[in-house]
Amino acid sequence: MPRRAPTTDAVESPMVLEEHCAGTLHMARCHRQWPGIIRSTSGRCWRWSILRVHCQHVLASDNDYVGYHCEGGQQRMKFSLFILPSWPEAEPSHQSRIFHEAVEQIQYAEELGFDAVWLAEHHFTRFGIVPSAIPFATYVAARTKKIRIGTGVSVLTFHHPVFMAEETAMLDVLSQGRLDFGVGRGQVVYEYNNFKVEYDSRTRRFQEIVDIILGLWQTPGFTYHGQYYSVDDLTIAPVPVQQRHPPMYLAVSRTPASVQVAVSRQLPILTSANTPDEDVLGIRALYFQQCAAIGRRPPVEDMPFFRHVHVAEDEQQAIDIPRDSVTWVRDLNSLRRTLTGGSEIYRDLEHWRRTRTVKVPSYEEELQTTAYFGTPEQLVQRIRWLQQEHQVEYFGASMSYGKMKHTDVMRSMELFARDVMPKFR
Repeated sequence: MPRRAPTTDAVESPMVLEEHCAGTLHMARCHRQWPGIIRSTSGRCWRWSILRVHCQHVLASDNDYVGYHCEGGQQRMKFSLFILPSWPEAEPSHQSRIFHEAVEQIQYAEELGFDAVWLAEHHFTRFGIVPSAIPFATYVAARTKKIRIGTGVSVLTFHHPVFMAEETAMLDVLSQGRLDFGVGRGQVVYEYNNFKVEYDSRTRRFQEIVDIILGLWQTPGFTYHGQYYSVDDLTIAPVPVQQRHPPMYLAVSRTPASVQVAVSRQLPILTSANTPDEDVLGIRALYFQQCAAIGRRPPVEDMPFFRHVHVAEDEQQAIDIPRDSVTWVRDLNSLRRTLTGGSEIYRDLEHWRRTRTVKVPSYEEELQTTAYFGTPEQLVQRIRWLQQEHQVEYFGASMSYGKMKHTDVMRSMELFARDVMPKFR
């Protein structure tokens, strides 16, 4: 008789166990494919399937549920575009063009079949000139019809929680329920000093703001008293269209504590396109492990894996075209992280390059760790590796950065949508 699978919060209906695999080879395969899985003390691996999703569980004993892993290789992978409007030119007159090119890229992404766009927020920098993602997202909502619109991320500690709850609710209404609300604390010291917000208070402030936003979205007459923020008997209007509320995503750092916050709040995580593959996969493995420890399925289909992407018919062109742009972004981002106040906007980047003491990765290193540049076939191979070996079911492409020409970005998007995305759908 087949055994009945253990029931957890992550499994909505019982699934019938099809096969008991106690062999060393199968166990090795499980742990190789999902490094974050908790190893079984009994050496058993139970495998069953439901629909087209292959699931693997590891049991410490006959009744203890310890780990859960779901391979969605047969499912439709989701794809998104990450937008970071950079301002490399000296004159402010270019800023209008930069924004309008970004919107044109988003509209083209919708036409090409991308599922979502993510908009980054940054302050006092050429690295990204969107100081608040919400008004930009509202404009994008008016210029599109179906693509989902994510903030990647809104730095909550620089915004008042009540105003943010109202703004995001209105955006969800105006977009007809297309908001994906990505949030984070921010890591750059000079931004905190410029806003006169104590850097060491960011974790507690962030937690209180999340509590208040979620409360105001869902609860009429909401009351909350925290160390930094309080509301009394407050009801907002409008309220979000999406129920229970718009999806919230949490940007995480490399610390176990930040991952634990996401798991405890049952939120999918966002990671940076600038973080090397190995580190991002380690963060995701830790997230999977913490989900498994409490019997919760990790929402892999809602966790975008962001990478810098450029696609061309010729491999060398795909490498050469983004070289100056990636180098500019990397160096400028490194410079701004050395500041304690002010801005790098009119700093001499060339002087900093000549005198810097911080180590930065080479372009060749970035091609191996963060940059997915190549032909469509090479991109398919790299993304397939992510999907099969690391359970990536949502891939985010950052294609416009630094000094990238609009025409090159649009061509790369076209090739990616035509020759890469269909291989995963």
